[in-house]
Amino acid sequence: MPVATVSCAPLMDPKPPMKLSVNSEDDKIFQQIKDWLRVCEKCHIDCGNLAYSDRMPTRLLHLLSDSRAQLVDSENLMNGKALRYTALSYCWGTGTFSGDENELIEQGKTLRANLESRYRPFDTANLPGTVRDAIKITRRLSDPDNELELCFLWVDSLCIIQDDVQDKKVEIHRMQEVYGNAAVTICATMSAKATQPLLTPRLAWSNQIKPCRVGTSWLTVKPTAPAGLRSRAPLFLRAWTLQEEHLSPRLLFWGGQRFSWACGRGEYAEQTSSSVSLDTSTIHVRKFLAECRISEPEELWLAWNSVVESYTARSLSNPADKFDALAGLATRYLTAVSGDNEYMAGLWRATFAQDLLWRVSRPPGLDIGWPGTAGIPSWSWASLPIGLGACMWHKFEMSTELELLGDGSSLHVEPSEAVAQGAQLVRVRARGLLRNLWSPGSQLREWGDICVCVDGVNKFSFGSNPGQDVHAVDCLTGKLVVYEARKQEIVAELDYCRLAKDVNERLLLEVHCLAISEHGMLLLRHQNDTGSFERIGIGFGYRRDFFKGLEKIEIVLE
Repeated sequence: MPVATVSCAPLMDPKPPMKLSVNSEDDKIFQQIKDWLRVCEKCHIDCGNLAYSDRMPTRLLHLLSDSRAQLVDSENLMNGKALRYTALSYCWGTGTFSGDENELIEQGKTLRANLESRYRPFDTANLPGTVRDAIKITRRLSDPDNELELCFLWVDSLCIIQDDVQDKKVEIHRMQEVYGNAAVTICATMSAKATQPLLTPRLAWSNQIKPCRVGTSWLTVKPTAPAGLRSRAPLFLRAWTLQEEHLSPRLLFWGGQRFSWACGRGEYAEQTSSSVSLDTSTIHVRKFLAECRISEPEELWLAWNSVVESYTARSLSNPADKFDALAGLATRYLTAVSGDNEYMAGLWRATFAQDLLWRVSRPPGLDIGWPGTAGIPSWSWASLPIGLGACMWHKFEMSTELELLGDGSSLHVEPSEAVAQGAQLVRVRARGLLRNLWSPGSQLREWGDICVCVDGVNKFSFGSNPGQDVHAVDCLTGKLVVYEARKQEIVAELDYCRLAKDVNERLLLEVHCLAISEHGMLLLRHQNDTGSFERIGIGFGYRRDFFKGLEKIEIVLE
């Protein structure tokens, strides 16, 4: 995406081009940020209401100077009142380090071996560049004379004991508090790894800018909106940072050439007074928190679906972290929904049937291995390998035919513990209408024989033998079409292209379809258990008589 667009138009009085400081440590920069923070804290009541609680992180980094800090236990500092602190959202950059960089990253971690020394003042020179500059930024934002005191910072690598499994488990499931209660979250937008500093010269503004006239028109430059610029920034390609962004009531996006601010009132860019309001923004970073506060069921559910789509499009170095990296958002959602609900491996008991109807988003022909991620049920979008995104279904016209069996096992525990338990779920029992997707007598045909493109739209032709049941599969897209004599065809899509090849090569002879609303879920029966099935795809609508005459049966979904 371009950083700006240039247009040529007749203007009576062209505006002077925007000119920002080359020096990222300019006093004007920090004064503007302090003004935004001060106004938001004092005047934006709704923004304050987006905070999760008054509970502080277990540990904070006490900033003694630009070069000295020490780890502190927050419970020893609070004295009956909440502390104001900043939180850092950044990329570690695992796997992209040189030898020296890797050593710097390791030195910056709090471990059991250096925990005691961390509780004493230490030199920050051995911390990665992103963390060092986050310390400086936090201190520059502090203004005690004007009731804006900031001398604490939360950074995961320092405030979580990195080689203590139990400490990591506890702290990872508190992200809704860590980021939800921060005065502001500093987002290292353009830094691809933690060794990259934030306070660097902004060379884009070092060039002299002059008005340019072409005949009777003027060339004008319109900067791209901050949300558009950061959509492909390193920070927003990382799965862990999604919840850090969505859980924070206030965000400071520290870009390479320009910074911006976002809160519940909208988004503001450096040296401009205009904002993107909650009603008009296409990508409003506080929408999830706003919906959690309003708690209107359908809108909240749609907000969760949007989170899932964004999350699955991001990268994650360790597939085992899939649920941990989303745990804070799941906990925040669970506390917002009304009535009994249960987290079920990325889905929700109250909307379980609808949540099953995700589909895979992938470029045609991309063949990533099947089955999916080990230890995660096939019916969860989280089972998809890294590199495959999920598209959630957003609208349903029929009530569901699927009945989820069993009582919720985590309905009466703390929300964060309920989310941790729900992430361990691997199977569910259900009752519903189930049938073979195609009949035993159906003939397998070549995709090109029945699929015809008309005005850019795929149409299916069965006129050569309308009395014959047929089915066909497209190995590039995973699309399936099933035709029963003289009836409307059923269109479906397999989750993995390898399965499409198995159908085409007659290695996969039987696929089942489970009725869910006006759509269906494609299932594969386990070889050694006739009552257990795993998900392999989705059906896009079906004829009203497709399940006619069938009775609901009990099955196990794994």
